[in-house]
Amino acid sequence: MRSVTLRTFAIALASVLATAALPAGPAQTTATLVSPADFLGFPVGADNKLARWDRIVDYMRQASTSSDRVRFRELGKTSNGNPFIVLEISSPDTLKNIDRYKTLQRRLYFQGGAPGEAERDDIFRQGKLVLLVTCSIHATEIGASQMSLELVHKLATDNSLQVKKILDNVIFLLVPSLNPDGQILVTDWFNKNLGTPYENSPIPYLYHPYVGHDNNRDMYMFTQKESQHTARLLWSDWFPSVWLDEHQMGSNGARIFVMPATDPINQNVHPLIYRWNGILGQSQAAALEAAGKTGIIYNSTYTNYWQGAMAWSGWWHNQVGLLTEVASARVAAPIEQQRAVPGQRGAGAEADGGRGAGRRGAGGNGPLPAPTDITSRTEYPRPWMGGRWTLRDIVDYELIATMALLDTVADRREALMRQIYEVNRDTIEAGRTGEVKAIVIPVQAQHDPHEAAHLVEKLRMAGVEVFRADAAFDADGRTYPSGTFVIPMTQVFARYAKDILEKQTYPEVRRAPSAPPEPPYDVTAWSLGMLLGVDHVFLKSALPAGMAMTKLMDDPRTEGRVTGNGPRFAFDYAGRDAARAINGLLKQGARVSIEPARDASGAARAMVSNVSRRQVEEAAMAHGLDVTTVTASAAPAGSALPIRAPRIGMYQPWAGGNMDEGWTRWVLEQYGFQSTVLNNDAVRAGGLHDKFDVIILPDQNPQQMINGSTAATVRPEYRGGIGDEGVAALKSFVDTGGTLVTLGAASEFAIQNFPIPVRNLKRGLSRDEHFAPGTILRIEVDTKHPLGYGMAGRTFGFYNNSPFFTLVEGFSSQRPTVVARYPNTEVVASGWLKGEEVMAGRAAVLSVEMNPGRIVLFGLRPQHRAQTHATFPMLFNSLYLATTAVPGS
Repeated sequence: MRSVTLRTFAIALASVLATAALPAGPAQTTATLVSPADFLGFPVGADNKLARWDRIVDYMRQASTSSDRVRFRELGKTSNGNPFIVLEISSPDTLKNIDRYKTLQRRLYFQGGAPGEAERDDIFRQGKLVLLVTCSIHATEIGASQMSLELVHKLATDNSLQVKKILDNVIFLLVPSLNPDGQILVTDWFNKNLGTPYENSPIPYLYHPYVGHDNNRDMYMFTQKESQHTARLLWSDWFPSVWLDEHQMGSNGARIFVMPATDPINQNVHPLIYRWNGILGQSQAAALEAAGKTGIIYNSTYTNYWQGAMAWSGWWHNQVGLLTEVASARVAAPIEQQRAVPGQRGAGAEADGGRGAGRRGAGGNGPLPAPTDITSRTEYPRPWMGGRWTLRDIVDYELIATMALLDTVADRREALMRQIYEVNRDTIEAGRTGEVKAIVIPVQAQHDPHEAAHLVEKLRMAGVEVFRADAAFDADGRTYPSGTFVIPMTQVFARYAKDILEKQTYPEVRRAPSAPPEPPYDVTAWSLGMLLGVDHVFLKSALPAGMAMTKLMDDPRTEGRVTGNGPRFAFDYAGRDAARAINGLLKQGARVSIEPARDASGAARAMVSNVSRRQVEEAAMAHGLDVTTVTASAAPAGSALPIRAPRIGMYQPWAGGNMDEGWTRWVLEQYGFQSTVLNNDAVRAGGLHDKFDVIILPDQNPQQMINGSTAATVRPEYRGGIGDEGVAALKSFVDTGGTLVTLGAASEFAIQNFPIPVRNLKRGLSRDEHFAPGTILRIEVDTKHPLGYGMAGRTFGFYNNSPFFTLVEGFSSQRPTVVARYPNTEVVASGWLKGEEVMAGRAAVLSVEMNPGRIVLFGLRPQHRAQTHATFPMLFNSLYLATTAVPGS
């Protein structure tokens, strides 16, 4: 009875609020833009109906030509060449003068220096609140891309007082999809299976050309085109004060998560940002409650700490970053959930606000179990009790939440702008008075100087101002040479620069003094200098007065050159730029060998012949190489590794694709390696060594690799794994001289199926004994082993619950070698790791010579999300090594 009363009250309140938002007479609309339903031929959110990306783009173009409230911009092309777009929505007068308002917004973020008092007051009086909403980065979380159609139609045609207020006070930037390629893939897959026995068949491949669900983990490396377009919009173009990213979550629990998120917080974020997260998130919650919606939760699952999610990266840029997560349907198909009965606990449902197995919509045919989290409390006053859930429900929740946000920021425009100004001013003042005054990045002292420039590229993409010293200078008792990169902390994005470069120490969170500490939600380390292998220094004292330095207006370039007159050529091999040059020269017919450093202070070298000086000069200029010539009589080192272009097979499993495979494929493409995708049929067919020198098995559970998915709902052509036939084919591949490279959990496949003297020490450890959701660890590398060529002897690697190894008794015909290991003490460099002591002194990377054939096991993540430049050479070397005999073997 109580729930009925509450619902009746909420519906009545919603009616009152809606009436108050309307003008005295009937609402007038421009009526020139057709409704989305008329345009599509079906209502938005209708069961089993989806608007494909090309139709969404067409409608948005039509909106911009039909309404003077909407501007359409294509920011560039996606990975697959589709348009990546943003809509700029505001009043006609604002859009006519949009450059002026953009200037005001940029000045609010101190672009070009701090505004004077008169200019500041003009920003507060005349400026507009700039709000960015981004949709459906995870393509199966498709509701927001559909909702955007109705949202644009409303803002383009509705003449209510509420919409007029929004248009007069807000410049609304709308990105209808952060992943257009995936939106097309998911829509086409859903439509292909509709009306067949396989309607619930999971999409068998990644719903992004390379990175699948990981695309919202790319907002500090900016590897993908979509991330780059978004970063430029945020931190080079518009500098929005508020950013909402709209997602979906599991189907079993709450219906929507709104801000604020849960502990811990990050001390580099200004407290006002967290306060506004709560204010704006709760305005969304209130509007949903007023509309009679249930299942609205906050302070659940998602933490306030990490740099991973899209809009949350705005926090360190002094932007209010918001997240909504709405319960999923089966893409566009409805789901049924058993209803909960108070006092009875259902079986198998989630109690964490929606994270888990049902994240992208349940895949079975029957009803979901009843929700188990049905206890009313402050953060979840009206729990979801089960029932029918549809795409239209998702659209409704998102439309209400988005309009509520627009309404609130319109009402609080000046307060928000004044307080954002104060956050920006405080940030710059902290650069003068705080502990860190500047960050310096030396260039020539690096293991690979190119990576110092690449680190600066990533910082500049994120809006950080970077300078270069015009002359040598002294700071904190050390002399830095001319050309050193300098990041003064007296800039508006100093919080981001500090957070992205410093060591992370995850705060302990306990719900009660006697309760155990809670594990992190996601990765706990993103120290970018460590990931790239770049040393940098946090200066405690101010930069010298009058120090001469020049602000970088473009990404730094390393000049290339060729000196000498010999017939052969040599250059340092220390990282990804050298590998890209090597691969380009190999394609031109060059003979290349790689030799290790001849002493501890030297670098590995690439030796090149059978190619013209002009070709080498072109490579040097393109990749910033300092090339010297070598006389014909100069003997190569005895441990030189002659290589050729490797023939690479990349295993690609079905059942949703494999993100590690996608990232690895992207890395190889970027650095000039050519690979061929191997699905299950290709592996089972055998004869692999006739086609490939090396096969890469991406991070995957061995049983999943062998068995795949056999559910009846899966389309027959995508069922199963490599099976026993595939295992036998891979064994034959190694037995005939092939190299098998196993990444992460795939290393257990090699341990289980080959007689190698290796034990995975991670296996069998409980979560209480050992757990690392994402940590940067120190590693020691054997730089005399061919897999270690080009590596620093002591560097950093990324680890996330993957294997670590010890050697055991093996056959005399085998030669196992530890290529990289964790140190005996102080394993953790940045982030959080439970059970550090069990990893100390253990192997991170192994090579096992099978005579013939070779197996390389990577426990650490050498190419994790394309971030780990410091360990790229070991992966690349495993491919080069497959084309030659190991020196001394």
